[in-house]
Amino acid sequence: MVFDFDGTLADTEEKAFNIYNQLASKYKYSTVTMEELQHIKNLHIKEIKQIVDIPFFQYPRVLREGQKLLKEESSDINAFSPDIHAFFTELRKETDHTGILTSNIKKTVAQFLKTYELSHEIEFIMCSALMSKGKKIKKVLRKYDIEPSEMLYVGDESRDIEACQKVGVDVVAVNWGYNTPLALERCKPTFMIENLWEVIDIVRKNNKIKMA
Repeated sequence: MVFDFDGTLADTEEKAFNIYNQLASKYKYSTVTMEELQHIKNLHIKEIKQIVDIPFFQYPRVLREGQKLLKEESSDINAFSPDIHAFFTELRKETDHTGILTSNIKKTVAQFLKTYELSHEIEFIMCSALMSKGKKIKKVLRKYDIEPSEMLYVGDESRDIEACQKVGVDVVAVNWGYNTPLALERCKPTFMIENLWEVIDIVRKNNKIKMA
């Protein structure tokens, strides 16, 4: 089992929105209103890049600075599911490996896991560039000697779905994250869920099929 972080386990949308606008003022690119954000949530990341006018040469610096600012607030990041600890405790009974693959930085994720006492439940944290999750998924498969059919990835964005589809991994799309359910459905995820605990039901059904 592999999970995305922002928008899937952690509710970072408001913080990311505020940081984006803070950096927009600093680096002189366009701010985004809350109304515009709701429209952006319906778009693919490639479409978002066309709307957001961050100069290409500034993008890496802005991303790094934004991640650093988010890290400073990492102890105040809320989980979408208040019972997230109980969820992972139960999930670990059903799966051999549990990790996080994210475009965020490791320290932010580690602090979140510490806050929710999940450090011992998560086997690994792996970080990826925005559009390189497919390569990192392959790395996880190789490292743990897992077949694509044996992995399940849980994410909240169209790029998560597309990365999984490219490497043949089933993907669970959550309906509470950065992309809207409509945007996710267009990419045809393997599963769509409304509650994190539905992941365990999917895992149990898959385990029964493998044992049959």
